[in-house]
Amino acid sequence: MGIYSHKFCLCIRAWKLPGYNKNMKTNIYLDVDGVLVTKGGSITNHAPSFIEYVLTNYPDTTYWLTTHCNGDASKPIKNIGHLFDEKTVEYMKQIKPTSWDTAKTRAIDISLPFLWFDDNLFFEEKQTLLEQNLLDNWIEVDLGKNPNQLADFISSFPIPVNYPTDRH
Repeated sequence: MGIYSHKFCLCIRAWKLPGYNKNMKTNIYLDVDGVLVTKGGSITNHAPSFIEYVLTNYPDTTYWLTTHCNGDASKPIKNIGHLFDEKTVEYMKQIKPTSWDTAKTRAIDISLPFLWFDDNLFFEEKQTLLEQNLLDNWIEVDLGKNPNQLADFISSFPIPVNYPTDRH
């Protein structure tokens, strides 16, 4: 059936999910540290290709969800853009800002399908997602276990769960 699974997420290829409309708007939320950039400050494996894939497929619905942003989409680029090639930086310029305080989930529009790529989930964030039955839309990025995980996402991109028609 084309299933991709990891610790908290069971993601099914979109064209295999009954009732899933591939034309549905899906918001993509991206963290920086531990997803696009290592804790040591270098580019993670496949980050440029992952950014290109996301922005090619979700050009109007991709958001920064990182402490690097805080309402200003240019801040992440100022902080990490020098690590990436020009083409990737141009893609990054399409990413929209978010603003949040305390918990990143406060910036997520849970009324729409979403995927949140992050390496860490705090207690309040997990509770919010559990209460809304949306925990599986947090895509845990664990590059320590799988340094090529971003390439895996490109070849089998997750889709939001609990959304085909039940939230509209």
